[in-house]
Formats: sequence, C-alpha cells, structure tokens
Amino acid sequence: MLPRRKFIFQLGAVAGASMLPGCVGNPSNGAKKGVTVRVFFSYHLDDVQAKADWPNIGYDFRPAMENAMNALNANIPDVNFIASKAKNEEDAKAIAEKDGDEIAGYMVIQMNCWNPVINGVLPLKKPILFYSHPYAGDGGWLSRTTGILWDKQPHFAFIASLNFSDAVKAASAFSKLNGGTADDFDAESERIRKEMIPSECKAVAKEDNLKCLTAEETLAKVKGFKVLGVPDYDEPTISEIKKAFGIDVIAINYEEFNAISDKITDDEAQKVADKWKKNAIRVYDSTDEDIFLAAKSYLTQKALLKKYDAQAITINCLNACYGGNIKGYPCLGFMQLQDEGLIGVCEEDLSSTITMLVFRAMTGRTGYVSDPVLDFPTRSIIYAHCVCTTKFFGPDGPSSPYEILTHSEDRKGASVRTIAPIGYPVTTIFVNCYRKQIHVHTGVITGNSSDDRACRTKIIAEVTGDYDQIFRHWTGWHRVTFIGSFAEDVEKLAKLVGYEIIRES
Repeated sequence: MLPRRKFIFQLGAVAGASMLPGCVGNPSNGAKKGVTVRVFFSYHLDDVQAKADWPNIGYDFRPAMENAMNALNANIPDVNFIASKAKNEEDAKAIAEKDGDEIAGYMVIQMNCWNPVINGVLPLKKPILFYSHPYAGDGGWLSRTTGILWDKQPHFAFIASLNFSDAVKAASAFSKLNGGTADDFDAESERIRKEMIPSECKAVAKEDNLKCLTAEETLAKVKGFKVLGVPDYDEPTISEIKKAFGIDVIAINYEEFNAISDKITDDEAQKVADKWKKNAIRVYDSTDEDIFLAAKSYLTQKALLKKYDAQAITINCLNACYGGNIKGYPCLGFMQLQDEGLIGVCEEDLSSTITMLVFRAMTGRTGYVSDPVLDFPTRSIIYAHCVCTTKFFGPDGPSSPYEILTHSEDRKGASVRTIAPIGYPVTTIFVNCYRKQIHVHTGVITGNSSDDRACRTKIIAEVTGDYDQIFRHWTGWHRVTFIGSFAEDVEKLAKLVGYEIIRES
C-alpha cells in the first residue's frame, strides 16, 4: 500500500491531471450523503513550483491543497467535495466531460495566475465557484471573473479572500443543490458575497493638501515628453499615445542597452550599491553582486534617458532577466529613478508608464505600479509589486523605509519592499491606451504586508465607494496608485483627451 501522501497525489487517467485529498475521483465512492462537487486546482502541475511565477519558485502547493479539501469536507457535511489537478482548459474539459449528472457543480481554485482551467467547465453551465489562492492566482482570477460577468455566465459565483475560511463559507452555497436548484445556489452565493463585503469604508483618511494642475495644464506639460521602451513597441500603440497625450515613444534594443552598460565603471556602480545598502532598513537575501549589477542597470537607464532627453523608461524586465538579455535586475534602478523625479516601469508596460508620467505631471507625486489582489471581507486591495518608490510625495518629500530582497517570483537578483505611510487617501488609475479608457478607484492606505508569496512590496488600501463594482469593470491587471484624492481631476483629463472614464468603485 502506498503512503497516504503519495497515494493522494498519484496521477489519474487524464494526462496531467490527478486526484487530491478527500477525492477518490469516482463520485459514487464518496462517503457523505448529498451532492458531489468537483474542486479543480488550476496550476502548472508542479507540486513544488519549478519556474518563476506567482506565488514563487519553490512554493509547495501540497499543504494548501490538502488543507483546502479537508476544510471543505469537514465544514460542509452535506456536500461531497472531490478534487482534481488541471493545468489548462483541455485538462478540465477531459475530466468534466466524463462527470455527467453525478457532479452537481465545480469549484475552481486558481493557484497560478494564467492557467485557463475554468474555461473547461464554463460551457457545462453548472453552478461554479471561482476562488484565487491568495498571492498566487490573483491576476487570472480577477481578469477572468470580469470577463465571465460580462458574458453573463449563468450560475457563476466568485470569492476573493486572504482567508480560506471565507471560501468555505462561499462553498456552503452548494448545499442548496440538495433538493434545490441552480437558481437557489445563485441566490445563496449572492447573499454570502454581499454579507461578506462591508457596506462602507471605515478607514478615515488623513488630511492631505494635494494641489493638482488642471487637465489642460497637465497635457501642456507632458506634450513632447519621451518614453524609452526596451526592446520595442507596436506602431498603433505609439501613434495613439502621441495623438492623445503628445508623448513620443522610442524603442531601444538590448544591444544598445548593453553597450551603454559596458561603459559604466565598477566604481560608479559600487558607490550606488553601497548607498542603497546603507539606506535600507534590511538587506535580506540579495547578494552584493546582485545589488552591484542592479546599480549598473540603474546607471545604464539614467544614461539612456539623458541621451534621448527622455523622462521615462520601461523594460521588458521579466523576459530580459530570465532570458539573460541584460545583466542586473532593474527594480532598484526604477526605484531610484522614481525617487529622483523620473519614471522607471517594469514589464515594458506602456499603459502604466503613460499613467505614471501623466499623473505625476498633474500631482507632482510618484505613482506605484502594482498587481492588485482583492480581499472581500476587509473591502481591501493589496497592491503588490517588486518595484516601488520611497518618495510617494515627490522628490522633495519624505522618504519611506525600504528593504532589499530578491525578485520574488524567481528568488534572484535584487528588488525592493517599500513600507508605505498609513492613513493617506489614494487614487488608483490605469490609462488603457488600447481601449481609450481611463480607469479610476479610490481608497485609504491601511497597512503593508510582508507575506513571502508574490511580489515584495504589498500596500494595503481599503476601497472607498462601491466595492462590488471593482470586479465588474476591470481590464488587464496592473494599476498605478498615487497618494492623494483626485479622482475628479482624472475624470476631467479623460474628458479632455476623449477617453471613456471607468469608475471602478
């Protein structure tokens, strides 16, 4: 007989899929009375993550999956939960097609961001509950939830919480299928979600005397600004940015970047590295070499900005670093540029770069690009990324404390965890150059998280306005957060450039 842990993770009949705790695959073998629900764990199928992605390389999914199944079956006695692993739509479809009427519904737990497992069960139109393992599958959960709601998928429920006990509460709606209908599941899911989300923001914002330029003044200021994109961009995007904002985009290839880098002396880079280490409140797992190479990257970025008389640079850093196209992670360099009044943005995200550039011009303050994570019970969004300014109030404002750590997903290089000031109002924006929209929501900073999963900096804000609208209007993932309350000024600028304003809360 196999040991229990080996047994519950052995492969099933479908390639790439396997059965998990509390589930023997065949619903008729369930020990409990009541309906049966299949739980799909959506991830790369590395039980210990083997590549760079959220939550991080080396993350062991097995305890989380086992705890989830134990919690579901222990706390919902009239539903038999069985589980499967799947990495894509095809895996899920191959299993679900054999389920028939014995499976009453599905719970999909997004464990990595972009695995589209839920697409394999949507066509069945059975009751579905969609949940994201925190700091792990949030990007895929958020973008797909919005799309599914837009498509008016029947019998679709969703939950985002840092605490799995809230997912168990949401899953209790499957009990309504014992003698009830899918409509009963819908009504119970809606009730649970609405009761879970507090009706209003309880955080009280500090007084903040932000003075903004007008929309007209802002556009006049950014006209003629230049953005460097490493390595390249598509022409329609560049043309739209020029038309709407008067900003030029210049493509820089890796060869030019590295040629400039080779001219940076070791002494120059070492001085910057030493200053970063001295000013950090902690240097955790980055090596001296990691920080030295990051300093070289910063000096390279700054030299390129000077060469082209540009105000911003955005680099395809994940591909560049993972693929060895450049030396040194640019995260600390982006932090330093932002602290000095320039713009450095990761992932070659041109929309976030334009957002940073335009609204820095309007406010004089530095934005923070992030991957948002939702938490329903606290009305919160956790804004997570491995790059963050320490000068939220602009170059002449106070500095926030920071730590130097490895880039989270691959645990290599050097990145930053900045501790944001608590209690200030925030305005979070995304200029969607493709759809000609500007998204905006507001909140109040309530804390910072040091959770080891996902990106290093995690700023927590309680959302003001209608939280229930957040996941109904989302596109993409990145957002840019500024300290200050100026949503009305954002709306005026959107109107001036002819973009649709999307109030996300």
